[in-house]
Amino acid sequence: MFTRLLRLYEKDYKKLMIIPVLILVFSVSVIIYTKATTGEFFSKDISLKGGTSMTVYTSNHYDLDELMDWAADVWSTDSSIIHLINPLTGHVIGYEFRTSLELSRDEAVSVLGGKLSIELTSENFNIGMQSAVIASNFFTDSLIIILISFILMSFVVFYYFRNPLPSFSIIISTIADVVNIIAVLNLLGASLSVASIGALLMIIAYSTDSDILLASNIIKRRDGSVIDRLKMSLKTEATMSLAAITTYSVMFLLTNIELIRSIALVLLIGSFSDVINTYILSAGLQRIYLERKS
Repeated sequence: MFTRLLRLYEKDYKKLMIIPVLILVFSVSVIIYTKATTGEFFSKDISLKGGTSMTVYTSNHYDLDELMDWAADVWSTDSSIIHLINPLTGHVIGYEFRTSLELSRDEAVSVLGGKLSIELTSENFNIGMQSAVIASNFFTDSLIIILISFILMSFVVFYYFRNPLPSFSIIISTIADVVNIIAVLNLLGASLSVASIGALLMIIAYSTDSDILLASNIIKRRDGSVIDRLKMSLKTEATMSLAAITTYSVMFLLTNIELIRSIALVLLIGSFSDVINTYILSAGLQRIYLERKS
């Protein structure tokens, strides 16, 4: 089975390129659908749109659906609530409430304490607020930073390879990774946060690095055949990707800290996407370039 797949990868790589292209088309469709139905290309959490986050630590059990309906009525329809779970025992250790409203500590304590029928103190209750103006400015600045990173990456890649097709293969692979991440987050109903923006920048760097490694082995080197150089690069990438996916999976599964989970989720999706886009899409475009060059 593995030998057959390897032979397919060697001989019919152009047919395999349909897979990442279809995934990219599907991801773009998901993002467009999200924009048409919600007015936004993706959901943003309170760190990017402003609002209040309230954490209550308690072992009491509450019906999450009932709390969601209550929060929508009392605060706003975009309010959300998540369980805080102890990763070792699996027991509920608290709840995190989020709303786009800017609430004071006294308002939150009064409303939440009455609903949950517990006394909220500094020991079992935390609150954080983000101004909508500051959040909006931060989001705009983040988009500018991502755009600048792509522009600088494009210049560096083109300068190194001095040819548009290899450079295009690296750039389109990185863009596809970012698009796929956003689409999967939309499908999962996850929101983009400040932590997610940072993780996206990490994926851009990681994806560019793996693509340049591949292109250097295929295009710049001359020893051995193209397939031999591709296999050598694939072994390195497989080791890197396996280590990364294992680490990010542990990060995601063994913590209830939302910040870490947000980062791990983006990196995990990006790592899977990078393997497909780098070694099917990008590698295919670079092999086409070599065939035309010869």
